[in-house]
Amino acid sequence: MEWAVNEAIFRSRRTGLAPDTLRLWQGSASVVLGAPSSFKDDVNHENCIKNSVEIVRANSVSPEVFYYDMGSLNFAFAIDTSELKQFIKNYQPVLSEYQLLNECIAVGLNKKFRVTSKADATGVYINNKKVSESLQVWFYDYLLFQGIVHINTNLSIYNQVTRFKKQLTTLKLEIGEEIPVGDVINALVQGVEEKLDVKFNEQRITEEEQKLIQKLYRVKYSLDKWNISGREPFLIGMGKTTVEVFVAYPPTSKCRELIDLVKNVTSDLQNEVEIRVWMRGRGINQHGPCPEISPVLKYVEKHSTLPAIIINGELKFSESIPSKEDLRKAILEVS
Repeated sequence: MEWAVNEAIFRSRRTGLAPDTLRLWQGSASVVLGAPSSFKDDVNHENCIKNSVEIVRANSVSPEVFYYDMGSLNFAFAIDTSELKQFIKNYQPVLSEYQLLNECIAVGLNKKFRVTSKADATGVYINNKKVSESLQVWFYDYLLFQGIVHINTNLSIYNQVTRFKKQLTTLKLEIGEEIPVGDVINALVQGVEEKLDVKFNEQRITEEEQKLIQKLYRVKYSLDKWNISGREPFLIGMGKTTVEVFVAYPPTSKCRELIDLVKNVTSDLQNEVEIRVWMRGRGINQHGPCPEISPVLKYVEKHSTLPAIIINGELKFSESIPSKEDLRKAILEVS
């Protein structure tokens, strides 16, 4: 559920419904798989069961594997990175954004505690040991930068439940005493405010975000299809069920019949369903400058599978027109 919250805030940011956001939270003992990570090979399942550690999967572009517990502080930045470039010298795409956000964390830790932490694009380090690590997701210029600060994390459990061997440390180990999580929260906020010259306003999850959180949990984060296999549904914007219709250009009579059928079947579902009609050969900007396109749509275009209906990223009907009943059932099953 917590990772569904992160994604909901990110979707809210990239659709213009929320400002740049920093979320700080804690969660019970869990192994976190990056999206490309292997559920089978990257986790010690026997030790997870032994230590009552959950296994979850988070969106990311990298196959990292983390562990956190109630001695850790989780963070998530959901931001428009075009606003960050003014703070970066010798800009390197992607790496500079990661390093800048890690530097925000390092600045806060150094000011609040008796440590000398350093940051680069891969994390925050104290005495060459990583004290903060992250997973990243991109949507055009928007970045979801999710990570963990190890405050009092049980590193013994960390090493038992993951198969990744890392040089890690915690603030507790470096300072020699228990660190209140609230002190680290204040440190991170101050570090970001100073480094990026901003002021935070506390806000609650909006009603629209809350609805999306529940849907993301139901159709993604609670399912083995995502947590074990890494297969996720394709949803547009704030989580509407997505019906992509791939047709010829100009549309044939069969294609026009299919488009009319989809519109008719979903006429009473406009608040829950987004229809995208894609015409072969007209490029990716048919629906604006930053379109959301499912991998399956790219596949059917490449193979000229016409016409086709894709629902939440799954090819449901191809080269034929389904019955009204079958199409309605397929849409309602995932809505």
